[in-house]
Amino acid sequence: MERYLLTIVAAIMATMTTHADPGFLTKQVPVNRGGKDDGNVTLRFYEDMPSIAYISAADFQALVLPGSTINVTKDGDTYSLQNQYATATVNTATEQFSSDNYMAFTNLMSLIQEEGMDNVYLDGAPYIRYKSQELTPVSVAVTFDFQKYGIDLRGDDEAVYFPFATIADLYSDLYYHIAGYNGEKVLVVTDNNYAEICTFEPERAKALLNQTTRQADLADFTYGEFCFVIDKFYGMPGRSPYENTIKENGLDKSLSDNLIDNGAVIKQLLKSTDMKDYIFGMNCMQMLLYDGGHTNLAVDLRTYMELEDEITTSKWINGIKAMAASYPELSQQLFDFYSILFNNKRNTAIEEAREQKGLDETSYYYKEGDTAYLLYPQFGPTNFLDWQAYYDGGCQGDIPEVDFDDNYGDLSVVLDAMNKANEDPEVKNFVVDLSLNPGGSLDIVMAMTALMNGQSHFYSENTLTGQRQLIEYDVDCNFDGVFDEKDKEVYKNYNLNYAVLTSKESFSCGNLFPSLMKDMGFPIIGETSGGGGCAVQNFISPEGLQYQISSYRGRLTDQHWTSIDAGVEPDYPIVVTTDGGETYDYSGFYDVAAISNMIKEATDIKSLHAPDYQAQKDLWYTLDGRRVTVPAAKGIYINRGRKVVVK
Repeated sequence: MERYLLTIVAAIMATMTTHADPGFLTKQVPVNRGGKDDGNVTLRFYEDMPSIAYISAADFQALVLPGSTINVTKDGDTYSLQNQYATATVNTATEQFSSDNYMAFTNLMSLIQEEGMDNVYLDGAPYIRYKSQELTPVSVAVTFDFQKYGIDLRGDDEAVYFPFATIADLYSDLYYHIAGYNGEKVLVVTDNNYAEICTFEPERAKALLNQTTRQADLADFTYGEFCFVIDKFYGMPGRSPYENTIKENGLDKSLSDNLIDNGAVIKQLLKSTDMKDYIFGMNCMQMLLYDGGHTNLAVDLRTYMELEDEITTSKWINGIKAMAASYPELSQQLFDFYSILFNNKRNTAIEEAREQKGLDETSYYYKEGDTAYLLYPQFGPTNFLDWQAYYDGGCQGDIPEVDFDDNYGDLSVVLDAMNKANEDPEVKNFVVDLSLNPGGSLDIVMAMTALMNGQSHFYSENTLTGQRQLIEYDVDCNFDGVFDEKDKEVYKNYNLNYAVLTSKESFSCGNLFPSLMKDMGFPIIGETSGGGGCAVQNFISPEGLQYQISSYRGRLTDQHWTSIDAGVEPDYPIVVTTDGGETYDYSGFYDVAAISNMIKEATDIKSLHAPDYQAQKDLWYTLDGRRVTVPAAKGIYINRGRKVVVK
């Protein structure tokens, strides 16, 4: 009787309604979809885990993909789930989820490309669409054993229930579709331009960071959930010295047994009921798994940077130093790590080299002699509103103009520079300068490779399934609103010798683009690029704090299926270090006469008569990057990084 009365009191205080089963309460929780209120969703809270929100698989599917359903069939402890794409099974006794086509089962990309597409990368630019995917092997079964992580799956006669954070992890994709529960509302990301959930409910986000304590059940569950995400979904790009340890042993054992330096202490921090300790622990994990920028586990810095204009690096680091009294060794390590990270001498040296040529941050086109530069700051941002308006208007009139305020990295900048160079009778060479490019949108990379050489595919591997992925897109290269054969001829309108200039600052898409261009035989000049060989995937902790990792869904490779996270080596290196590497001099990047000579050497076409080419032992490739044993027909091929004409 006492428990019944307490349940009623709790229900009234929390505006909850009781369920016939006294083991849990249900709550109608408001939904914020893309920053706007959008009805309610039903969550469960079990008595033995009162701080952990649960949701039925069918309700979650309808939440993230409105209008869709999951049909559930129960057989003992096993639930069979079927949606419009695939099937899965859940066993609530063994705590296992299995699917023969897990990527299809969790596919939300019909929200972006209405006619449907596989669960792959697409940012949503209107001038690009998904075409096809080749998987090797075609199908791989996936099983998640949640018991290992203390994650309990539950069910009744009609439905199977996941912890909200767990099923959200399963559906998280490369478009940043993700949902989370922040203790008050369910937040749903619908647009990768608006992917920071802290901006949906800023006051709640600040309150989470500023609270002093965490519930014990929530702290334990959050730790297990984080271990699951890192073990299964971290793309292992190759940067962290602890990757192999985690891969072989799992994160929990690696921390518990101090296979990671200070691992037991970091585990204690991550499981702490003190919020400051937990946040400090996540910052420690950021240090351990830092991979150049794709992984961001600093949940406090990520939130503050979105919500507070005044936040400074020094202010944030002072917060880390304040933990020195309790954790002196870790605090000093973190301080040293971030001090080096934020003191970027290369960036400054490249800017100085550009300034010597009279270039500033607004410069994007530079010409000297027969060579033009596109100083491309980033592939994006992925704000395609102007392009969408152009397409919605029937592709009439001029394409969007260069916008220095909002879209300095837009495709318009690329097109403007290419057209200027192509229309200038003096210009023969076109250098895509990525020396300060931190990455951006794959859509723009695909558009650029299509415009420059008629190719619009890339290579990656799924580290969870072990599958190799060759993913191809259609690009509307003439921007007439129609995807057709005419688009494949546009690159021939440009009579330019392309080259790519890279530095250690060329990261992510700034690393992928030179890899694709090198595969196609175009020269890479400068330094080995900065890597960043994984796509990015977002997650939301059970508390409602957001973080991101290098994703298992897309570890990028070259056409030989070799990971490119170590960077793309230049065909024509330029020495940039002096004084034993203490000083950087990037003036060689803007020695235009020297670079013009490099491009001339690289683009000299060797002419062979069959069967002369058969004496060549190296692999051959078509201009669109397809491998051939020996050229079977006349044409232009790539051999040893050079274009070769076979007659």
